[in-house]
Amino acid sequence: MMKTTYVNIVMRGLAVAAMLAASTLPAAADGKFDGVTLRVATFGGSWKESLDATITPKFEAMGGKIEYVTGSPQANLAKLIAGRGRAPFDVMEILDAQVPDFMATDFLQKIDLSKVPNTRYLADFQYNEMMVASWNTQETICYNTEKFAELGIPAPTTYADLAVSALEGRISIPDITSGGGLANFAGFAYAAGGDGVNIEPGIALIRSLKALKFWSRGGETVTQFGSGDIYAAVVHAGWCVRAKNAGYPVTTTHPVITDSIKGVAKEGWLGVMKSSEHHEAAVWFINEYIAEGFQYRAGTKNGVMPVNQAVISSLSADPIAAEMLETDPAMIAKALRVDYSKVNVSDWIDSWNRMVTSQ
Repeated sequence: MMKTTYVNIVMRGLAVAAMLAASTLPAAADGKFDGVTLRVATFGGSWKESLDATITPKFEAMGGKIEYVTGSPQANLAKLIAGRGRAPFDVMEILDAQVPDFMATDFLQKIDLSKVPNTRYLADFQYNEMMVASWNTQETICYNTEKFAELGIPAPTTYADLAVSALEGRISIPDITSGGGLANFAGFAYAAGGDGVNIEPGIALIRSLKALKFWSRGGETVTQFGSGDIYAAVVHAGWCVRAKNAGYPVTTTHPVITDSIKGVAKEGWLGVMKSSEHHEAAVWFINEYIAEGFQYRAGTKNGVMPVNQAVISSLSADPIAAEMLETDPAMIAKALRVDYSKVNVSDWIDSWNRMVTSQ
């Protein structure tokens, strides 16, 4: 059950554009965070640029400083494990696939939700005393419309539609160890008639695409589209947005997985490290992260679906976001969401490695 009614969400969405200018301005200097250096483990590139544009100035206006520790959530979790929970950062981006790992450890401290009022724009399941949802990605098929037209290939609606000879060696999918690897591996498994336990049909479907390229970072696909090295990629919509913004003739399709499932969702969370001594600053940052300013910019510039429900409806006003992202709540609800507490990720990785080495 949502914290707000759908009507209220729509009304807030209509007001977002007017609020954005104010929400991205630095707060009046009050010295609240004088001398505080908050370290945030997050993604680099345009993601960090969006944080710097919307959140950093506000924190600096209150006397503090934010240092972004850029890298993948997988690498940052490895740092936590190596340091036995002692983290070189205060706040961390957490992937949905890592949630069971964090629930089984003592790496996080409880979040004072009374200081995160923007959770009123989230669904109930999107926050708890240990984590707050931060973003969703919509995992898609991004393809070169001009090349598909030139080769006479219909616009794909399923992964199987990519299994044509003209695309052999021209498709890139995420390596299972990449940020999008697990979610998309599940997508292939379900689309081929399997599930989180019966993954062999998914392996067979991936094999049928033939001579694939595997990406480790989504940005590689933007480069590959630009060089003409690939004609299609299984990647989240944000990378297709960035390829489009770079001038490449690409668009997305949200793959049909089963009769009742369309698209694949990957979810992000924010947690405060137990070793952090800056709880107040950390929860302030989380509240700003889910505010309209960053959420709207992440949606339009980074192609990431906001968790702030009041922002989602406003994305339709941006032509590229409207083209690439699914903003209909009914359709968003149909996406595949993996419960990683019910699957054996080690088995997935072992099966993947056997497939790759036998190529």
